[in-house]
Amino acid sequence: MNRSESRYFATAARMDEAFLTLLAKKDFEYITIKEICEVAGVNRSTFYLHYETMSDLLSESDGRMNEQFLASMEKDSDAFSTKLRNCPRDELYLRKR
Repeated sequence: MNRSESRYFATAARMDEAFLTLLAKKDFEYITIKEICEVAGVNRSTFYLHYETMSDLLSESDGRMNEQFLASMEKDSDAFSTKLRNCPRDELYLRKR
């Protein structure tokens, strides 16, 4: 990967993190592209270089979280199973794909 590609992916990761930070505070419907750009420290045009819509960002973030989840689960499935068994039900979330 060259420097330009690296910067491109780093910027996408910053926007993803900004989106998840905002999502922890409010519902998806109330998050704006302007807010994501402010938190990520990028211009609005940069957002559109990476995504066409907010739904595209949501989809990419969802995919990234799934990858991280599966990697974590595969890394130490016994520890994951123990955490899952001991986790309070109100902290568990099911997603529909």
